[in-house]
Amino acid sequence: MNIQDLQQNWGEQENQINLVTKLFKESRHNKIDSLIKKNVLNSILFILLNLIINIYTWSVLVSNFQNASTRYIGILILILTYIVLFKNIQQLSSIYKINNSRPIIELQKLIGKLKIEKVKHNRFIFIFSNLFFWSLIILVFKWDLTLLIPYIWEKAAIVVIIHISFSIIWFPLSIWILNKYNTDTETSKFWNRLNRESYLSDQSLNFSLNNALTYLKEIEAFENENVLQHRV
Repeated sequence: MNIQDLQQNWGEQENQINLVTKLFKESRHNKIDSLIKKNVLNSILFILLNLIINIYTWSVLVSNFQNASTRYIGILILILTYIVLFKNIQQLSSIYKINNSRPIIELQKLIGKLKIEKVKHNRFIFIFSNLFFWSLIILVFKWDLTLLIPYIWEKAAIVVIIHISFSIIWFPLSIWILNKYNTDTETSKFWNRLNRESYLSDQSLNFSLNNALTYLKEIEAFENENVLQHRV
């Protein structure tokens, strides 16, 4: 076998390795794209839901602006829905920056940023969930709190005390719960299960994005292995 034959065989092996690498990367990138698309759908659904609530709030607010309870509650709901809308648009912006043409390190940073945005989004909703729920109930039924609270207080003051107390306690309580997720020392079955299923932690919320990062690491490891083989 002469030098030309050796060069030809080496070239064929090189082409085969490049083909295998290309096919492997394409299969992994296709899986990553599929996982990223799931996050697009979630953000779009949140945007649509908040737009519906926002439009409804505006309609009630305009027709009942003279009612102080409706006015202030409506403004509060609008502020919360606009914040959630902004957070979801921010997530969509991050998602659309993720494409296969970017280097792996850059993709890892973008996905890492998106993971943080998703966790912050869900935790914001969790903290203000009680306030948002009761504000929406008041808006839908158009309750006048200046008449309703004195009436309930006269009939059953304990009901007013419990609701107001829980509404106040909920904010520090929700923050305490979220801080429990941030500690690595918590080992009880209850908290470990919440960490897996609550959609408030990276582990439970970013399952698809964590898988995408795993596929990127596989591509990176495969490329590094090929580089070492070429050097040998």
